[in-house]
Amino acid sequence: MRAKMRVILAWPFYGVLGLFYAGLAVLLMPFFTVSFVEVLKTAGVYTVAAVALGISITVLSLATSPVNIVIYTLTRREYLPVVDYVVVFGIPIPLPKVAMREEKSYIAVNLGGAVIPLAVATFLATKFFSPLLLASILIAALLTHAVSRVVPNVGVVTPALAPPIIAVLSALIAGGGPVATYITAVYGTIIGADVLNIKKVLAYKPPFVSIGGAGVFDGIYLSGVVATALSGLF
Repeated sequence: MRAKMRVILAWPFYGVLGLFYAGLAVLLMPFFTVSFVEVLKTAGVYTVAAVALGISITVLSLATSPVNIVIYTLTRREYLPVVDYVVVFGIPIPLPKVAMREEKSYIAVNLGGAVIPLAVATFLATKFFSPLLLASILIAALLTHAVSRVVPNVGVVTPALAPPIIAVLSALIAGGGPVATYITAVYGTIIGADVLNIKKVLAYKPPFVSIGGAGVFDGIYLSGVVATALSGLF
């Protein structure tokens, strides 16, 4: 495995589904924004600044959903027995030899669907870190991993509301609330669903894997905002 930095632009969805994705994302922007504003206000950011940051984070997340940053290129080499023939005095003579075939898988992280929510969660974690918060993340990651599965040509799949609900309940260990819940949701999902399943995903030899590749509709991003909204119920 060797590192190779490059950027791949790819919309999460195409055609009619892509238009539906874009339209739904725009309609959900107020919901995303409110969730981020709630998290930031709870973290101690003044209301005006929290609103400005919430809007900025939401718009930036949507705008960068097609941006995938390649962090590793996994190269596989297979050596296969083949047979060549040479003709001597009109007689084909087989010559066994070994041929090499090379396959590559590009492993990337999506800017809008993974990097931005992870950056927000990391910023909050540096201010509110505690052993109980770490425990809530680990529990959420293990439970999310338990309900996830790898589908060939699709990626990691989890029940729609499982990761945010798991995050809300796990965050109660750290006292609950929007901040602990958001951190737990983002880290729990990216570790439990993506990192712990990466070997299974690569076993199918996909040419391209993007963590958070569905942008604002990826489990990492949605788990954070949905779990934050649900945290008010507990």
